[in-house]
Amino acid sequence: MSPTSPQSPLSSESVRTPRTGAAELIDIVTEVPGVSGLEPGIATTLRALDARLRRSDPTASRYGLVIDPGTGDVTVEIAVGGPLPVRSIVEEVQRAVQLAVGDPGTGRPQVLVRVQSLATP
Repeated sequence: MSPTSPQSPLSSESVRTPRTGAAELIDIVTEVPGVSGLEPGIATTLRALDARLRRSDPTASRYGLVIDPGTGDVTVEIAVGGPLPVRSIVEEVQRAVQLAVGDPGTGRPQVLVRVQSLATP
């Protein structure tokens, strides 16, 4: 019987950890057509500051994007610009993040996209 690390979960269902970190997800999100960039709001700013103060996993929080360490859910705050409908841009961001992080067929992880600003062409 091999000893287990106190940091490793006993089952894969107890803790969900994303395979992709926040830095990679930022690149994925900003490549979606219609996304001008990340625009951090109060929610992701406070969570990123909290993660830095607590010296927790630096790959899970960036300004504008947070990965919940318990559930693996992702919150993205973006600026939208261009001729595409906002709804289709948000759907593409959700789909891209789910493909990068989890299984889009199961709907896990949940991806919350907050549109912080709109720019008209």
